[in-house]
Amino acid sequence: MQNRFVTTGINADDKPVVLAYELKEEEFKVELHLMLKSSLNKEQLENLETKWTTGDEFVFPEDAQLVTPDLNKETILPDDVRSDETGKIRIRQNEWAYTLLTAKLWESYLQELEELKKRAENLAQYDRQLFDDAKSFWERVLEHRKERDISQERLDKIKDDVNSIFEKLKTFRKTESAEFETASAKQRDEVAAQLEELKKKADEKANFKALLEELKQLQAEARKHRHTKADETQLRKLFDAAYQYINDQRNHFFSDKNSARIKGLNEVIQKMELSLNRDKKDLEYLDKKANSNSIKSLELQLINVKKNLLNEAIASKEEKLKDIRSTLEKLQKQNNRAVKSKDDKATLPQPEPAEAVELEPQHDIADAPTEEKTVD
Repeated sequence: MQNRFVTTGINADDKPVVLAYELKEEEFKVELHLMLKSSLNKEQLENLETKWTTGDEFVFPEDAQLVTPDLNKETILPDDVRSDETGKIRIRQNEWAYTLLTAKLWESYLQELEELKKRAENLAQYDRQLFDDAKSFWERVLEHRKERDISQERLDKIKDDVNSIFEKLKTFRKTESAEFETASAKQRDEVAAQLEELKKKADEKANFKALLEELKQLQAEARKHRHTKADETQLRKLFDAAYQYINDQRNHFFSDKNSARIKGLNEVIQKMELSLNRDKKDLEYLDKKANSNSIKSLELQLINVKKNLLNEAIASKEEKLKDIRSTLEKLQKQNNRAVKSKDDKATLPQPEPAEAVELEPQHDIADAPTEEKTVD
């Protein structure tokens, strides 16, 4: 790209003038030497047009004015000068404006990279925010490279620095992951032991209502801890199995003709509520996504269709749940009357039948951290 060029024009006094433009990229500006053509002899004019424009020094006449045109204006031609080469001037102005803007962009990226490097140097532990910021930085740089606003040479200059940040974060993440996995396994084993104790109590025909409430409280407590994905899955299965076991023992204890149906309805309700909770969480997620500033029109249409389907599914499940609960209530009343009748005939006290306790699904347990990779 040419950083200097010379053109001519006529000033307000109708006198020929010479305009010598120069791009000062390092200073982020353009300079204009404006002089009367009569102040230059033929040799000087030739040197200005041929040698100065290619980088040679040139001593401008004393009457030359030094002007700093604004590239953001419509033209860098002075207001009191007219020229037949406005097209040439416009081309140079656009080229230089683009050059300076990309230079400023590159300068801002270098400053941002220095801030990221300083944060990486001061790390004492893994910093998720630093990873997100470094990733966002690199993606923005690559986007400008794709649009050819940043050269491959400039990209190569910063790639090693960005990779160094990710490598340091990876080192801390490995340590954190090992500690996290150890803590997760320990908590998982403690919960598993507590669940086994609950199951033993169920074998002893304890108060099933109290047992199920204790199980629910234990599940709520477990959800306060972070687990690896594998431990989360195992805990969910353990809770499901413990609930099923206690529920089975309760149903066996009340071995009458309605027990099997009550058990079956409780299981259906539990599954439907889990399904309903998932649908509602999905609906909440779609609502948040629909309100995102970055959502596209087509994506919004698709989200609205999904929301309609979810709303219909939720309404249908809630209606079915209502019917099932009504049936279950009738069966439980029949069962209670049957138990009371047995108590009266036997004249022996019997344990109070437990109410159905519906456990919440094991959600919101954080996944194990994953390793970040260096940039390619």
